Amino acid sequence: MLAGLDRRTSPDRLTLSAAAAATATALTASLDQRLGLPAPASRVAERLSDSSGVIVDEVRELDSLGQPIAISRFDPAGQLVSSVRLGLAAPGTPALTTAAATGRGQAIAAIAGMAVAGTPTTTPRASGGWLVRWVRTIAGVPVPGDGVSVQLAGDGSFHAIVRTEHLLAAPPATTLTEAQARNLAGARLDAWFTGALHGLAAVSSVALAWVAPNDTFGDPLPAAPAGTLRLAWVVRVTTSGALADRVAGLELAFDAGDGSPLGGDVLE
Repeated sequence: MLAGLDRRTSPDRLTLSAAAAATATALTASLDQRLGLPAPASRVAERLSDSSGVIVDEVRELDSLGQPIAISRFDPAGQLVSSVRLGLAAPGTPALTTAAATGRGQAIAAIAGMAVAGTPTTTPRASGGWLVRWVRTIAGVPVPGDGVSVQLAGDGSFHAIVRTEHLLAAPPATTLTEAQARNLAGARLDAWFTGALHGLAAVSSVALAWVAPNDTFGDPLPAAPAGTLRLAWVVRVTTSGALADRVAGLELAFDAGDGSPLGGDVLE
């Protein structure tokens, strides 16, 4: 994902040319200037890659003692991925109204050159300040976890901006209907739960969603880079009687184009 690197594993440090380092440093300086942030004592740039292949040019801003005070990341094309001011103490009680925080977040996104669409959700943060967030939507369906987020201190001071984007498979040219998705789920349930368990699992909801395929039910995974999301019909199943003593429910995912099973989840 483009929010930065997967910190579950140590990122690899790649060779960054002097020209690329200068470009990343200049981009960071320009962003700071546009946001009205003070210039650091120095900046250090390097190129990082994680196990999933995400590559970013990271610029650490340092104070006079060599301690990091901010980190900005850009993709190899020079587009901003994230910028975070470190050690910002947000007031415990938000000083802005929700409307004012929304306006401030929109202004920061525009200044940072982050493309956003629609009305954001603005919520107070537990630690103080505000979170202004736009959810990424593709083919009319929200992408869970993706979008642009702006974090503000309670007085509206800039704290962070982050763009998160998973890899997505192309939406299908033709999408199965909800009724077809229900039929696919019904066929699986009939095959799994026979005899005394037949009829104890019932479809409760069906909705389109972008999902990461998994092998929970032993289904083969599609050929695609790791972490690629696919448009799917997600069918939620509730259980009753003796079956409910074993599982609370199921979630079944089917490719929205060809109906192939994409895994799901067992609810306990």
